[in-house]
Amino acid sequence: MLLAVVVTLNPLEPTQAPATLNRAVHAWFLDRIEGIDAALAHRLHEDEGPRPFTTSNLWGTGPARGGQVRLDPQRACWLRLTGLTEEVSAAIERALPAVGETLTLTGVPLRVAAIATEAAQDPWAGRADYTGLVQRYTLAPGAHPRDVTLRFASPTLFRSEGRDVPLPLPSLVFDGYLRKWNTFSPLALPEEAKRYATECVALGRFRLRSHLVSFEQGGKGAHVGFTGEARFRFLVGDAYWTRVMLLLAGYAFWAGSGYRTTMGLGQTQGLGIRDQGSGIRD
Repeated sequence: MLLAVVVTLNPLEPTQAPATLNRAVHAWFLDRIEGIDAALAHRLHEDEGPRPFTTSNLWGTGPARGGQVRLDPQRACWLRLTGLTEEVSAAIERALPAVGETLTLTGVPLRVAAIATEAAQDPWAGRADYTGLVQRYTLAPGAHPRDVTLRFASPTLFRSEGRDVPLPLPSLVFDGYLRKWNTFSPLALPEEAKRYATECVALGRFRLRSHLVSFEQGGKGAHVGFTGEARFRFLVGDAYWTRVMLLLAGYAFWAGSGYRTTMGLGQTQGLGIRDQGSGIRD
Protein backbone atom coordinates (compact mmCIF):
# COMPACT_ATOMS: atom_id res chain seq x y z
CA MET A 1 0.00 0.00 0.00
CA LEU A 2 3.03 2.29 0.39
CA LEU A 3 5.41 2.90 -2.48
CA ALA A 4 8.46 5.12 -2.96
CA VAL A 5 9.89 5.41 -6.47
CA VAL A 6 13.11 7.05 -7.65
CA VAL A 7 13.36 7.98 -11.33
CA THR A 8 16.96 8.58 -12.44
CA LEU A 9 17.37 10.94 -15.38
CA ASN A 10 20.05 12.24 -17.72
CA PRO A 11 19.71 15.55 -19.59
CA LEU A 12 19.97 15.13 -23.33
CA GLU A 13 22.36 18.08 -23.59
CA PRO A 14 24.11 20.62 -21.34
CA THR A 15 21.64 23.28 -20.28
CA GLN A 16 20.33 25.34 -17.40
CA ALA A 17 17.03 24.94 -15.59
CA PRO A 18 15.23 26.65 -12.71
CA ALA A 19 16.53 25.49 -9.35
CA THR A 20 12.96 25.01 -8.16
CA LEU A 21 11.25 22.52 -10.45
CA ASN A 22 8.75 21.43 -7.80
CA ARG A 23 5.72 22.65 -9.73
CA ALA A 24 6.98 21.08 -12.95
CA VAL A 25 7.48 17.67 -11.31
CA HIS A 26 4.05 17.92 -9.64
CA ALA A 27 2.39 18.77 -12.98
CA TRP A 28 4.25 15.97 -14.78
CA PHE A 29 3.14 13.49 -12.09
CA LEU A 30 -0.55 14.46 -12.34
CA ASP A 31 -0.35 14.35 -16.15
CA ARG A 32 0.99 10.79 -16.02
CA ILE A 33 -1.77 9.75 -13.60
CA GLU A 34 -4.40 11.40 -15.78
CA GLY A 35 -3.19 9.32 -18.70
CA ILE A 36 -4.26 6.13 -16.94
CA ASP A 37 -7.01 7.32 -14.55
CA ALA A 38 -8.48 10.77 -15.17
CA ALA A 39 -10.88 10.54 -12.22
CA LEU A 40 -8.06 9.75 -9.80
CA ALA A 41 -5.93 12.59 -11.16
CA HIS A 42 -8.84 14.98 -10.61
CA ARG A 43 -9.28 13.83 -7.00
CA LEU A 44 -5.56 14.15 -6.29
CA HIS A 45 -5.62 17.69 -7.62
CA GLU A 46 -8.85 18.90 -6.05
CA ASP A 47 -9.30 17.06 -2.74
CA GLU A 48 -8.99 19.04 0.48
CA GLY A 49 -6.95 17.84 3.43
CA PRO A 50 -3.99 15.44 3.36
CA ARG A 51 -3.23 13.99 -0.04
CA PRO A 52 -2.06 10.43 -0.61
CA PHE A 53 1.14 11.18 -2.53
CA THR A 54 4.31 13.22 -2.48
CA THR A 55 6.65 14.45 -5.19
CA SER A 56 10.16 15.87 -5.04
CA ASN A 57 12.14 18.57 -6.71
CA LEU A 58 14.73 17.48 -9.28
CA TRP A 59 17.65 16.30 -7.14
CA GLY A 60 21.34 15.79 -7.89
CA THR A 61 21.75 18.92 -10.01
CA GLY A 62 24.42 20.59 -7.90
CA PRO A 63 24.32 24.04 -6.29
CA ALA A 64 22.05 26.76 -7.65
CA ARG A 65 23.40 30.08 -8.88
CA GLY A 66 21.07 32.95 -9.57
CA GLY A 67 18.08 30.67 -9.25
CA GLN A 68 19.40 28.30 -11.94
CA VAL A 69 21.10 24.91 -11.89
CA ARG A 70 23.42 23.45 -14.49
CA LEU A 71 22.33 20.16 -16.07
CA ASP A 72 24.90 17.96 -17.74
CA PRO A 73 24.35 14.66 -19.60
CA GLN A 74 27.30 13.17 -17.70
CA ARG A 75 25.68 13.90 -14.33
CA ALA A 76 22.57 11.94 -13.38
CA CYS A 77 19.73 13.64 -11.54
CA TRP A 78 16.55 12.17 -10.15
CA LEU A 79 13.06 12.75 -8.86
CA ARG A 80 11.02 10.86 -6.28
CA LEU A 81 7.34 9.93 -6.00
CA THR A 82 5.49 8.24 -3.15
CA GLY A 83 2.01 6.77 -2.80
CA LEU A 84 0.23 6.43 0.54
CA THR A 85 -2.70 4.25 -0.53
CA GLU A 86 -3.01 1.07 -2.54
CA GLU A 87 -4.93 2.91 -5.28
CA VAL A 88 -2.35 5.65 -5.68
CA SER A 89 0.65 3.35 -5.39
CA ALA A 90 -0.76 1.05 -8.07
CA ALA A 91 -1.47 4.03 -10.31
CA ILE A 92 2.07 5.32 -9.89
CA GLU A 93 3.51 1.98 -11.00
CA ARG A 94 1.25 1.94 -14.05
CA ALA A 95 2.11 5.54 -14.91
CA LEU A 96 5.89 5.26 -14.63
CA PRO A 97 7.84 5.99 -17.80
CA ALA A 98 9.94 3.26 -19.37
CA VAL A 99 13.71 3.29 -19.22
CA GLY A 100 14.89 5.15 -22.32
CA GLU A 101 11.76 7.28 -22.50
CA THR A 102 12.15 11.06 -22.52
CA LEU A 103 10.22 13.38 -20.22
CA THR A 104 10.23 17.17 -20.28
CA LEU A 105 10.32 19.57 -17.33
CA THR A 106 9.98 23.30 -18.13
CA GLY A 107 11.17 22.65 -21.67
CA VAL A 108 14.19 20.57 -20.63
CA PRO A 109 14.23 17.02 -22.10
CA LEU A 110 15.49 14.30 -19.75
CA ARG A 111 15.99 10.64 -20.62
CA VAL A 112 14.97 8.02 -18.07
CA ALA A 113 18.08 6.05 -17.10
CA ALA A 114 16.64 3.86 -14.32
CA ILE A 115 13.55 3.25 -12.20
CA ALA A 116 13.95 2.12 -8.57
CA THR A 117 11.03 0.78 -6.57
CA GLU A 118 12.93 -1.34 -4.02
CA ALA A 119 15.16 -0.30 -1.15
CA ALA A 120 17.94 -2.51 -2.49
CA GLN A 121 17.98 -0.40 -5.66
CA ASP A 122 18.04 3.04 -4.03
CA PRO A 123 17.92 4.20 -0.38
CA TRP A 124 15.05 6.56 -1.22
CA ALA A 125 12.92 3.81 -2.81
CA GLY A 126 10.94 1.02 -1.20
CA ARG A 127 7.65 -0.73 -0.50
CA ALA A 128 5.72 -1.32 2.70
CA ASP A 129 2.21 -1.68 4.06
CA TYR A 130 0.56 -0.24 7.14
CA THR A 131 0.22 -3.57 8.93
CA GLY A 132 3.87 -4.34 8.33
CA LEU A 133 4.95 -0.97 9.71
CA VAL A 134 2.94 -1.53 12.88
CA GLN A 135 4.53 -4.94 13.36
CA ARG A 136 8.02 -3.63 12.60
CA TYR A 137 7.99 -0.63 14.92
CA THR A 138 5.54 -1.40 17.73
CA LEU A 139 5.58 -5.18 18.16
CA ALA A 140 9.28 -5.96 17.77
CA PRO A 141 11.04 -7.28 20.90
CA GLY A 142 13.73 -5.35 22.69
CA ALA A 143 14.08 -2.20 24.75
CA HIS A 144 11.81 0.70 23.91
CA PRO A 145 13.45 3.60 22.05
CA ARG A 146 14.63 6.71 23.90
CA ASP A 147 14.89 8.99 20.89
CA VAL A 148 14.66 9.11 17.12
CA THR A 149 16.56 11.20 14.58
CA LEU A 150 15.09 12.45 11.32
CA ARG A 151 16.84 13.85 8.30
CA PHE A 152 14.87 16.52 6.46
CA ALA A 153 16.39 16.28 3.00
CA SER A 154 14.36 18.94 1.22
CA PRO A 155 13.19 22.28 2.63
CA THR A 156 10.58 21.64 5.31
CA LEU A 157 8.15 23.87 7.15
CA PHE A 158 4.90 23.61 9.05
CA ARG A 159 1.72 25.67 9.14
CA SER A 160 0.22 26.64 12.50
CA GLU A 161 -2.54 29.18 13.10
CA GLY A 162 -2.13 30.51 9.57
CA ARG A 163 1.62 31.05 9.85
CA ASP A 164 4.71 29.32 8.53
CA VAL A 165 6.81 27.61 11.20
CA PRO A 166 10.31 26.77 9.85
CA LEU A 167 11.33 24.70 12.87
CA PRO A 168 10.85 20.98 13.69
CA LEU A 169 8.68 21.41 16.78
CA PRO A 170 7.73 17.91 18.01
CA SER A 171 4.01 18.69 18.28
CA LEU A 172 3.86 19.80 14.64
CA VAL A 173 6.18 17.11 13.30
CA PHE A 174 4.39 14.12 14.79
CA ASP A 175 0.86 15.50 14.51
CA GLY A 176 1.38 15.78 10.75
CA TYR A 177 2.37 12.14 10.50
CA LEU A 178 -0.54 11.11 12.74
CA ARG A 179 -3.11 12.95 10.61
CA LYS A 180 -1.86 11.34 7.41
CA TRP A 181 -1.67 7.91 9.03
CA ASN A 182 -5.24 8.09 10.33
CA THR A 183 -6.48 9.42 6.98
CA PHE A 184 -4.97 6.69 4.82
CA SER A 185 -4.25 3.68 7.04
CA PRO A 186 -6.82 0.95 7.75
CA LEU A 187 -5.28 0.72 11.25
CA ALA A 188 -6.01 3.93 13.15
CA LEU A 189 -3.69 5.19 15.86
CA PRO A 190 -5.11 6.84 19.00
CA GLU A 191 -5.44 10.62 18.88
CA GLU A 192 -3.71 10.70 22.29
CA ALA A 193 -0.47 10.28 20.32
CA LYS A 194 -0.66 14.01 19.58
CA ARG A 195 -0.78 14.77 23.31
CA TYR A 196 2.24 12.54 23.97
CA ALA A 197 4.18 14.29 21.18
CA THR A 198 3.28 17.70 22.61
CA GLU A 199 3.97 16.98 26.28
CA CYS A 200 6.55 14.19 26.27
CA VAL A 201 8.74 14.65 23.17
CA ALA A 202 11.51 17.27 23.18
CA LEU A 203 13.72 18.57 20.42
CA GLY A 204 17.25 17.46 21.22
CA ARG A 205 20.43 18.06 19.26
CA PHE A 206 19.96 19.33 15.74
CA ARG A 207 21.88 20.58 12.74
CA LEU A 208 19.64 22.66 10.51
CA ARG A 209 19.99 25.20 7.73
CA SER A 210 17.34 27.64 6.57
CA HIS A 211 16.25 27.96 2.93
CA LEU A 212 14.01 30.34 1.01
CA VAL A 213 11.73 28.46 -1.37
CA SER A 214 9.54 30.21 -3.93
CA PHE A 215 7.10 28.44 -6.24
CA GLU A 216 6.32 31.60 -8.23
CA GLN A 217 8.32 34.12 -10.19
CA GLY A 218 9.20 37.37 -8.49
CA GLY A 219 9.29 35.86 -5.01
CA LYS A 220 5.54 35.26 -4.78
CA GLY A 221 4.52 32.23 -2.78
CA ALA A 222 7.85 32.21 -0.95
CA HIS A 223 8.41 30.21 2.22
CA VAL A 224 11.31 29.82 4.61
CA GLY A 225 12.04 26.18 5.37
CA PHE A 226 14.86 24.12 6.81
CA THR A 227 16.95 21.09 5.96
CA GLY A 228 19.19 18.97 8.15
CA GLU A 229 18.95 16.54 11.03
CA ALA A 230 17.05 16.72 14.30
CA ARG A 231 16.89 14.34 17.25
CA PHE A 232 13.65 13.96 19.20
CA ARG A 233 13.98 12.77 22.80
CA PHE A 234 11.22 10.86 24.59
CA LEU A 235 10.95 12.37 28.05
CA VAL A 236 8.54 9.73 29.36
CA GLY A 237 9.83 6.25 28.64
CA ASP A 238 6.48 4.57 28.10
CA ALA A 239 7.08 1.51 25.93
CA TYR A 240 3.84 1.87 23.95
CA TRP A 241 3.99 5.59 23.20
CA THR A 242 7.69 5.67 22.37
CA ARG A 243 7.13 2.89 19.85
CA VAL A 244 4.20 4.79 18.36
CA MET A 245 6.50 7.79 17.91
CA LEU A 246 9.06 5.52 16.23
CA LEU A 247 6.31 4.17 13.97
CA LEU A 248 5.30 7.67 12.92
CA ALA A 249 8.94 8.62 12.33
CA GLY A 250 9.32 5.57 10.09
CA TYR A 251 6.14 6.53 8.21
CA ALA A 252 7.70 9.91 7.39
CA PHE A 253 9.77 8.17 4.71
CA TRP A 254 6.60 7.83 2.62
CA ALA A 255 4.38 10.61 4.00
CA GLY A 256 6.88 13.46 4.07
CA SER A 257 6.95 16.17 6.74
CA GLY A 258 4.96 19.34 7.08
CA TYR A 259 3.56 21.65 4.43
CA ARG A 260 3.33 21.17 0.64
CA THR A 261 4.78 17.70 0.49
CA THR A 262 3.03 17.26 -2.88
CA MET A 263 5.27 20.07 -4.17
CA GLY A 264 8.61 18.64 -3.13
CA LEU A 265 8.88 19.96 0.42
CA GLY A 266 9.46 17.79 3.49
CA GLN A 267 11.24 14.78 1.97
CA THR A 268 12.28 12.90 5.12
CA GLN A 269 14.32 9.87 6.12
CA GLY A 270 14.95 8.30 9.51
CA LEU A 271 18.51 7.84 10.72
CA GLY A 272 19.10 4.60 12.56
CA ILE A 273 15.52 3.46 11.93
CA ARG A 274 15.45 -0.13 10.84
CA ASP A 275 15.28 -0.51 7.03
CA GLN A 276 16.20 3.15 6.61
CA GLY A 277 19.28 5.23 7.19
CA SER A 278 22.52 3.75 5.84
CA GLY A 279 23.50 4.62 2.32
CA ILE A 280 21.53 7.85 2.23
CA ARG A 281 21.59 9.40 -1.20
CA ASP A 282 22.25 13.16 -1.16
